[in-house]
Amino acid sequence: MGIRQALGLSAAIAGLAGCSGTSGVNPTALGQFPGGAAQSSQRQAAGAGRLDNSLLPPTATRMFRQPIAGPSFMDVQAATHPLIFVSDTPDGVVDIYPQAGKSQKVAGQITGLNQPQGLAVDAQRNLYVANTNGSNVLVYAPPYSAAPILTLNDAGEFPADVAVSTTGVVAVTNICSAPRCRPNTASIAFYAKGGTTPCATVSDQAGGVFDLARVYFAGFDASGNLYVDGSDIYNEATFGFIQGGCQATTVSILGTSPVFSFYLPGSIAVTKSGELAIIDLEEHAIGTFVAPVTGGSLGNPLSVTPLTGSLETFTFALLASGNDVYTTDSGGTGTSGEFAYPTGGAAVNTIAVGGQPVGVAVSPSYQL
Repeated sequence: MGIRQALGLSAAIAGLAGCSGTSGVNPTALGQFPGGAAQSSQRQAAGAGRLDNSLLPPTATRMFRQPIAGPSFMDVQAATHPLIFVSDTPDGVVDIYPQAGKSQKVAGQITGLNQPQGLAVDAQRNLYVANTNGSNVLVYAPPYSAAPILTLNDAGEFPADVAVSTTGVVAVTNICSAPRCRPNTASIAFYAKGGTTPCATVSDQAGGVFDLARVYFAGFDASGNLYVDGSDIYNEATFGFIQGGCQATTVSILGTSPVFSFYLPGSIAVTKSGELAIIDLEEHAIGTFVAPVTGGSLGNPLSVTPLTGSLETFTFALLASGNDVYTTDSGGTGTSGEFAYPTGGAAVNTIAVGGQPVGVAVSPSYQL
């Protein structure tokens, strides 16, 4: 066993210890309040080494706040223009910003959520929200201020991210099972277009190997194949490839890159030219690769997009043009930054989100 694997195993063991207290009470997850008691709006708790249902890295400080109250709202005129969606997880909201301009101000907000994390937008501009502590995915139609038009039931799971194929098939990454978020319970659920219950659920646990002990992010290619990332039992980055959508039965584990070192993989997306783009938090960069298939590996990166000045950036969304990405940075004061893609460098625009932003999506979506 290598040094990093040994360190990862120690962290995993420490995380297990943090999940198995004698009280039998599940550790407070991001945005969840024990016993329903109100918490200070500024209280923060360190989550180092703990296994929980958050997409934040295990060493990142978890922020806990009383969720924002009040009805959802949306500027009607802004709703007809290109938009940016950012999940402010501890505040229990999705903030909506116009793409036009610089240092944009909020134009709308979806409230009443229970630990929103991953986001996706389909070709009809419907917004999909992985409502983690609600064990469901909520779908909102423009102008996004009304009740969800669809609820995808994910009972017994903690959905972390969501992706939508060009044919409307939905994939949901379950970072772990509810309510205790035990290790090695990750899975990927597929939903038929318009469906509310899974048509297929897959994991790599059949052989007891647990290469994907935790599953984080997902992205479809133009053919409906799904790419996912996560980590194994040693906290090593792992990547998977799934074919078949509602007929999926297995996850094929992909080899990692010999050059681009993944430590904490984040958002994963396929570009219009069929390349695979993956962000890594510790590298502060997006690596773009030839998209491998079953039995393949990530080779040398075709390009590396440095996200200069980022702190805790692990999610991104490609704009429809394919020439820029919007990211979220959960470190510092909480921001969303626009970076040139694939050249990268310093952010060309920054939105002050506040809170602890996690997921990001854009409308119109980046259609393959």
